[in-house]
Amino acid sequence: MGMNDFYDAVYSQDNPKSPSNGWIQWKGTNVCIDLHCVCGNDSHFDGEFFYFYKCPKCGAKYAVGQNVKLIPLTQDQILEVETKRNGFKEADEDFLSGEAL
Repeated sequence: MGMNDFYDAVYSQDNPKSPSNGWIQWKGTNVCIDLHCVCGNDSHFDGEFFYFYKCPKCGAKYAVGQNVKLIPLTQDQILEVETKRNGFKEADEDFLSGEAL
C-alpha cells in the first residue's frame, strides 16, 4: 500500500460529525495527551511525533486523529473564560478571508 493510500484509508475515518470542529495540523511538535483505550486502560504521553499509539495494556494499535471537537459555551462560561481564564484566541484574518497562509 502506498503512503497516500495508507493515509487516505486511515484518516478518512477521522471526520468531525458536528458543524463546529477543528483540525490539528501535526508538525512533529511536542504533545501532552491523556488517552483512553477501548479496553478501559487510561494512559498518558508526553513527547514528540505522536502519530501512532499502542495501548500498553491490551496492545491495540491506533492512528492519532487530527480532529478536535469545538464545544459551544453558555454566556456564563464565556464570561468565565474572559475574566478568569486565558481569554479567547482568534483565527488569522488571512485565513478567515479565504486566503489561507
